Amino acid sequence: MTWLILGGDLRSKMLAEVAAAKGHDVQTVGLPGAPDSVSIEDARPAHITVLPIPIAERDGKIPTPISNETLPLEQAAHLLSGTTWGGEPGAALGAVLQRGGVTMINPNDIESYAIANAHLSAEGAIVSALVRYPGTIQGARVLIVGYGRIARVLARLLDVWGANVIICARNPDARAWAQADGHLAHNMDELKRESSACDILFQTAPVMLVDSGIIGGMKRDALISDLTRGGVDIEAAESLGLTAWRDSGIPGKYAPAAAAKILYELIISTPLR
Repeated sequence: MTWLILGGDLRSKMLAEVAAAKGHDVQTVGLPGAPDSVSIEDARPAHITVLPIPIAERDGKIPTPISNETLPLEQAAHLLSGTTWGGEPGAALGAVLQRGGVTMINPNDIESYAIANAHLSAEGAIVSALVRYPGTIQGARVLIVGYGRIARVLARLLDVWGANVIICARNPDARAWAQADGHLAHNMDELKRESSACDILFQTAPVMLVDSGIIGGMKRDALISDLTRGGVDIEAAESLGLTAWRDSGIPGKYAPAAAAKILYELIISTPLR
């Protein structure tokens, strides 16, 4: 079976290594040091094509975060055939897929994959916060905004570390689950109050909730981790001297080998289209 992996992070590179080790014919583009690295001009269509995760394309370019190579979508459009996998497409990729009649599978839309990935994301989020936090997680007051898959695992791990975990969530069912899991849970009306006392805030809800109004009431030594792609006003936080960062795509940064194995098993168990 032939594979073509276009761009991506360390997860994509290690996916290529796993697939090659399993005996597949693998081509890679924009992944320095990966098996059978070729130029976009020399790449050939394959049975399985893999684009980056969590973002498959941005502003007409396929992300190549570990390479200096620029990979314009227009140069790769003719290669998108067979079974294509990738993260969220931008407008340009959406148009290319539609014109070619290609259906792309986003692994994040598959529950079993999303659950397996949630643990990697939660672990990575804690590691990322720890390298920035001058204190200790034990006894720290940690606020988690939202209570989806990642937040549930994150809260459980933080409990094990001895943190004081508080949840703020819009959805009443999410709050009920948080309470069933043994956490204090509040609706979003309490976000300003709870954020003002926290040491670390993890934003997991995929909407802008931690805005300048919330940030303005936080302690200046508090940390803010945005696990989404726009749930925190990072500029407002930085202007007030708070440490805030965006940490999307965590599995590819902190656990690329495990992330690659999960993705490989999903792809190989899915019938070709």
